[in-house]
Amino acid sequence: MPRAKTISERLPHFYMYWQQNSSIFGLIAALGMRLDEAEKEFVSIMRACWVDTASGGDLDRLGGLFNIKRKESETDADYRNRLKTAILSYKGGGTIGAIQMLVRRTLRLPQDYHVQIVENPPVRLKRTWKVSAGSEWVVNPRNIHDTVPDITITVETEHAKIKDPTLTNLTTGAAVTFRGDLWYGDVLKISNGKAMLNEKDHSDRLSTTGIPNLPRKISRWQYTEFIGANQGAFDSTRFDESVFVVEIISTVTFEWTAHQPATFELYLDKEMLMKSGVTVNYMQDILNSVKACGVMAEVKVKGL
Repeated sequence: MPRAKTISERLPHFYMYWQQNSSIFGLIAALGMRLDEAEKEFVSIMRACWVDTASGGDLDRLGGLFNIKRKESETDADYRNRLKTAILSYKGGGTIGAIQMLVRRTLRLPQDYHVQIVENPPVRLKRTWKVSAGSEWVVNPRNIHDTVPDITITVETEHAKIKDPTLTNLTTGAAVTFRGDLWYGDVLKISNGKAMLNEKDHSDRLSTTGIPNLPRKISRWQYTEFIGANQGAFDSTRFDESVFVVEIISTVTFEWTAHQPATFELYLDKEMLMKSGVTVNYMQDILNSVKACGVMAEVKVKGL
C-alpha cells in the first residue's frame, strides 16, 4: 500500500484529504512519494547484499568478497550459481554432505536427489620386479586394507631352471614355497591358495595354502631359490663339459585390488549433465575447489 494512502487514512475526515486540489492532498502525496522512494532504496540495498537477488555490479562486488571474478560473457544466473557453490564449499569443509549439496545446487537437482559418491574406490594394481636369488624389494600397496596378491613367477634366463622358488614377506615373516623345478618359459601363477604351472593345477606342490598377505602399509619382500639349481652349461660341445654357476634372472609379478586411500569418485548421469548445461570439466573444478587438501577427486560419467 502506498505510504500516502496509509497517512491519509489516519487523518480526521474533516481534513478532506481526498480533494486533489487541496494543500493537504499535495503535502501528503509529496511526503508519501518520498517515503515510498526511500523504502524502495532500502529494499534495493538489501537485495544487493543477497546472492539470490543481487545483479550486475552488485553481484560482481559480492563475488569480490570471495575473490571470484565473473567470467567473460557469464550471465548473472550462471555467475550467481557459481558463487553459491563457492560459498557452500567454504561452509561445508569438504565433507560428503557438503559435496552432495554442491552437486545438487550446481545441477539444479531436488534436495532429496541421491548423489552417488564412492569413497576409496577399488582399482586393480600390478607391479613386476626382476629378481635373482636373495633379491629384496619394497611394496607400497596404496591400499586401506590388507590383501592377498596374485603372484606370477617366470624364468627370464634362457636354458636355465630354478628350484624351490620362495617368496617371503620380511615384514610379517610369512612365506610360500613352490616345491620343484621351473624352466625357462614356464609360468607359475599362485592365486587363492592354488598354484597353476602352465595352466595346470599343481597346488599340492605349495608349501602352504596361506599365501603371505600384502599389508596396507609398506612391506619388504625377498625372493630365494635352491642355489644348487643355478648351474648352466658353458657351451653345447661334448668336448667341454664344464659347468659354471650363473646368475639366473626371474620375474615376480604381484597383482591385487587396492581400495585407494584419500580418494573418492563422483558418478553423474550423462543426460543430467546435458540437461543442466554443465560440463565435466566444470564439475571437476567444483570438486577440486571443495575437496580437502591431499584428497584425489574424480568425476565419472555414466552413460558414455
